[in-house]
Order: sequence, then structure tokens, then C-alpha cells
Amino acid sequence: MRERLLDAIAAPLRIDPGEIRRRNLIAAAEMPYARPLDTLGTEMTYDSGDYAGLLDKALTTIGWQKLRQDLQRRRAAGEAVGAGLAMFVEKSGLGPYDGVHASIDTDGMVEIVSGATSVGQGMETVLAQICADALGVDYRNVRVVHGQTDRIAFGMGTFASRVTVMTGEATRIAAAKLRAKAIAAAADLLQSAPEALDVIHGKVVRKNAPQGPSVMLGDVARALNPGSKLLGDAMPGLAADGWFESRHMNYPYGIHCAVVAIDRGTGAVKVERYFVAYDIGKAVNPMLVDGQIAGGVAQGLGGALFEEFLYDAHGEPLCVNFADYAMPTSREIPPIEVLITEDAPSPLNPLGVKGAGEGGANAVGAAIAAAIDDALGIPGAVTQLPVTPQRLREILNRSRS
Repeated sequence: MRERLLDAIAAPLRIDPGEIRRRNLIAAAEMPYARPLDTLGTEMTYDSGDYAGLLDKALTTIGWQKLRQDLQRRRAAGEAVGAGLAMFVEKSGLGPYDGVHASIDTDGMVEIVSGATSVGQGMETVLAQICADALGVDYRNVRVVHGQTDRIAFGMGTFASRVTVMTGEATRIAAAKLRAKAIAAAADLLQSAPEALDVIHGKVVRKNAPQGPSVMLGDVARALNPGSKLLGDAMPGLAADGWFESRHMNYPYGIHCAVVAIDRGTGAVKVERYFVAYDIGKAVNPMLVDGQIAGGVAQGLGGALFEEFLYDAHGEPLCVNFADYAMPTSREIPPIEVLITEDAPSPLNPLGVKGAGEGGANAVGAAIAAAIDDALGIPGAVTQLPVTPQRLREILNRSRS
């Protein structure tokens, strides 16, 4: 609704859609920016962001001015084509806590047990990468266990784009503790001070002589078996827990741009191009972020153009199969361009990460509606989603009359 209002303001004033947004953006210097609202039980304060900076990068990447000129030429030649912009701020990293249990076995294999759950977002890879970076091992030697309530007593689950932020930071903390414990034990084995040691590629080595004497993490774990003289009063094994608490969410943000072509005869909308710019604070795995954004766009296009629950006057559902409930296929989804930036790391966690779960879907409806308005040359034409062929024909018929 906000994005549609901005377009409604821009049209009569003949202001470019990008410029009208620029004039209304919160400045980077104003961050953190408190809002008089709360959401999901937390106070809403935008933690970080350079909205104008991302807008500039997005418009430059898509060649906004040239794109507008090309579309104008095509419209002059009789085509119904247009482009639309939409910006958004997302919430992510909902607390209040998350924890993991990390351990290393005598083979040197690292295990992370999490109370989060996988919904296909790639959390196993991300947690393994975070652990490997903090611990000093190859991420392929990290096994992530989830969905097993007999392995961990507490867990918040997966929702609100929270896993990388909350579980990821808990993983970093656990891995750091595990590294410190391994170095402390290896210091006795190598007859060296702990501060002189480091963990590189799964081995504890001397910082000033990494090619010299070393001990594998698996051997350190073996040296901490029950009965070891190294244990002292400590519990056997090489393990540590990591817990992270946060009372505030953090706020990634992005920009969507859609280019559409309309068939005036059938009312069909073809999405010719779709672009998303998204600032995630810190991308642990850019390929996974890209995939989540692309998947979100596909879902958003379904809601913008195809998918709808309809009921008759008695409340009976009319969409009971996939012939009635239209879903987009690969034919309807264009190649999706994604620009991932890291200009505004979150100050609320040491990793600086923000969530990626919903950034691909949030602004699709507004961007598609704006693009259709532009193609028709009728500001405010689209007032309801999805813009089905039947609804678009009604808009065209009204404009002719």
C-alpha cells in the first residue's frame, strides 16, 4: 500500500518513481531509527541501513533511465510495456534466544546440534560455514544435526528469518569456546602457552611456526577422554555450548524492479525482466541468499498474477485443484537478477548478519502493479491482486469507455 501511494503521488507531479522514493527515505546518518511501533513482541528500531545507497546501486545496475527510454519507444510503437519499482524493509532475527551444542570426536569430526529446523533454506551449510570459520576447520568436516529433540533440550525453531542470525551467532559462540578449550588442552601436549597457539585446518599449531609441531583436533579430543590427566575437574570430551540472546530484531531491506508486457487482447501479463537488490548485512553464503531471493520472487509472482482462493456465496471453496488454483511454472518465471550488498551490517550481532527468508516475496505485488500501470499509462489502475487476465480485461474495458 505504501509503495502504491508513492506512485500515486509521483504520477500527477511527473516525478520519476525512483526520485519520489529517494526524497522520502530515512538517511543512513539517522540509524538506528526508532519507530513508534512494536512487532512480534519487540520494539521496532531499524538497526542499520543505507537505503539511498542501495537505490543508487539498483538503478545503476538495471540502467533505469535507459530502460525507461526503451520502454517509451516501445509504447510509441504500439506495445503495452512498462516498469515498476518497489522498496521494502524486512524484519528478521527474532529472538529471544537460540543455542547449539558443539563437539569434536576422536576422528576430528565436528558436530553442531541445533534446535532450529531445516525448511530447505540451506541452514546446514550456513551453520557449518560459521562453525568452520570460528573454529579453524574445513566446513566439510562439520556435521549439523537438527530436528532431533532428544539431542538438545531447548530450541526456538525456524521462522521470522531468524536461523542465520540467532542460531548462526550461537554457533559462532560455541565454536569459539570449543576452539579455546582445544587450544588450552593442546598447550599441555605441545608444551606451549595457549596464547602462542592457533587452530588452522583442523590442527593446533604454533602461530610463529605453523609448519612445526602440531596436534590434530581429533587427538586433542582423545586426550580429553575419561581418566585423562589433562581433564582436571573438567567434564570429559571436547565440547561446548553456545547461547545467543537478542531482544530486538534487525532489518534487511531491498528494492524490486519488474518489467512487464501486456497482451491487450487476452489480458495476459508477461514478466520480461525481474531484478532484486538486497542488503543482507553480511552474506555467509551468497549463493544460498540468491536462491532464497529467487524462490521468493517466484512465490510473489504467483500471488501477484495467478494464485487466489475464491469462495461462493455459501463459503464453499471454488479453487479445489490445480486447474482452478493457478500456480506459475518455469514458463511464467523470467530469469531473476539479484544484487546482494553488505553495506549495512547489523550492530546487534557480532557477525553483522541479517535474514534473507522473505526478501524475495515482499515487494513483488507492488512492483508488478506499478509496472502494469506504467504499461497501460493509467496511474492507479491496479487496485487488487492477483492481476488475472479477467481483471486486466476489465481495466482495459473501463479505460476504453
